[in-house]
Amino acid sequence: MLAVLKVARETHIEITKAKLGQLLYLADLDAIESGRTQFSGATWRWDDYGPYDHALVRAEEWVMESELVERRDTRSAEDGSHALSLTVDIEDPLNVADMECVRNVVRLYGGRSATGLKDLSYETAPMVEARAGGERGALLDLNRARRREQVAALRERFRSRREARPPQQDDPGVGDALVAEFLEARDGLRRANAKILDDR
Repeated sequence: MLAVLKVARETHIEITKAKLGQLLYLADLDAIESGRTQFSGATWRWDDYGPYDHALVRAEEWVMESELVERRDTRSAEDGSHALSLTVDIEDPLNVADMECVRNVVRLYGGRSATGLKDLSYETAPMVEARAGGERGALLDLNRARRREQVAALRERFRSRREARPPQQDDPGVGDALVAEFLEARDGLRRANAKILDDR
């Protein structure tokens, strides 16, 4: 949570409560697709507005009580939501790789509306799978995104190797030789089949 708000402060992007959860989910997903593990600690489920973990409410209250974050009403915030922002500049709360992931996600998607982020999250593999099951509250399998990436990489590798191979050509006369061999053996095969059937 603090990592998203720190990057929002750096980039002058307004973060509402609704956007915060979506951006955290997308950052976790990006980390997994990159071969790492999710770093938020959230247990993502399909909730009314997309991926959500109710522990985010407790986390928000904790950062509010610590006076690291302020919550304010703003007319530009959507759906009557509050905007959240850091009260002071802080050191990066995550390691370098995870902070880079958060920075990429916030820079790419932080300017979108909460509705736009919800629509984007609904297109991700874990949400597609959960919606196919049709049960709200279902646990989201973020590793499904990694498996999809792996399958796509394997498919692309196979395609590139197939295109790099020289065209396959039949040896001339092979087909005729096979036909001739079959015709020669045909009488012997017929006698053998007849013997087996008679023996029964």
